[in-house]
Amino acid sequence: MQQPGQALRRFRQMPNDEKKGRLERSGISVRWLDGSTADFTIGYAVQIHQLQVLEIRRRTIEGRSEVHAYDPSALDRNSQLHIRMERLAVRALYTLGLDSGEVVLTLLGERSCQVRDVTAQPWLNDKRLDALYEAAAREEKVQEEGFLAESGTNRLLIGMDPEFLLVRMPEGRIVPASRYLSRTGVAGCDAVSRRGRTLYPVAELRPAPSGDPTLLLKHLRQAFATAARRIADRTLIWQAGGMPQPGFPLGGHLHFSGVPLNGALLRTLDNYLALPLALLEDKRATRRRPHYGNLGDFRRQSYGGFEYRTLPSFLVSPQLAKGVIGMAFLIASQYPRLQRKPLGEEEAHRAFYEGNQILLKEYMEPLIPDIVSLEVYPQYEAYIEPLLDSLRKGKQWDESRDLRPFWKLS
Repeated sequence: MQQPGQALRRFRQMPNDEKKGRLERSGISVRWLDGSTADFTIGYAVQIHQLQVLEIRRRTIEGRSEVHAYDPSALDRNSQLHIRMERLAVRALYTLGLDSGEVVLTLLGERSCQVRDVTAQPWLNDKRLDALYEAAAREEKVQEEGFLAESGTNRLLIGMDPEFLLVRMPEGRIVPASRYLSRTGVAGCDAVSRRGRTLYPVAELRPAPSGDPTLLLKHLRQAFATAARRIADRTLIWQAGGMPQPGFPLGGHLHFSGVPLNGALLRTLDNYLALPLALLEDKRATRRRPHYGNLGDFRRQSYGGFEYRTLPSFLVSPQLAKGVIGMAFLIASQYPRLQRKPLGEEEAHRAFYEGNQILLKEYMEPLIPDIVSLEVYPQYEAYIEPLLDSLRKGKQWDESRDLRPFWKLS
């Protein structure tokens, strides 16, 4: 087993304080095994390869920085504890730039965990783990070969479910989307839990996925038209973006199928799509992070693909939505050729979470030639070029405005 050399070197050179800061910035609780504490507790060693948990076993943590032997039995994959640990461990390893490794977690209360340690190559000097990771690598290769063999029939499909709010002005009162929209369908409402209650204040568009950006944009416009017919109150304004109203973070989730999910694809989406949008976003959108919009935020889906959840709602304007759609198709088909990963740098990572657009612009500039120099770029130029032009001019969206006039819905 081998890590990509550059990522492994970066991890080994990273001081513990930087690792801790990067994890906490991403909303992950950390209590590092740095020798400064002496305690006895039960830990859980999570083995991960390419965003997949291979196993979780109990381990005893005793004394200063000592992690003792594995429990011979693995944690039940169907348990709620396994599910919570799986999500947290995968996030932690990804945040530190690794595709394979071990994350040691301990319980923090009944429903949450914290990171105690991360090891880049746990299989060294451990024959059992070496066999476990080698088997995972072989399975990964088989899956990649399957995608290549079926490229004619298992083609790329992209869908989405961006959100927006209905707002009564001038008081800025949120009108629940559930008054007008059902929970299902191409124009529906999404749930939010508040003080033990489940509410449906957020409107969500779910256009049919497509393998063609022109058709996907058409489906999005059709979903908008459906929402406009059902939302009878024309005095409400429709707002999108990152957090147009305090306490209501919005997402612009993209759904992918027909492309293998791996760390390289996620990092390319982060660097070539989430980073540009962080430069274009309204200053208020930064308030989503770190609870929402973390880098590399994804969920596997029952249809065999995955949902990329980092982006804010790009319904602010048709131009922005077109740019996101074009970039999504470009990245999904060309990500091995887009090699820059500026968000792996500590300064850029901090700038993303803090919303420092001045610094982010410096990291963005070298990415634009990478995009436009791709052989397939002319296929997507009409979609992407207006977004790149906005980046060059330093434009930012205003998420307090009513999006309906821009989509010709008034």
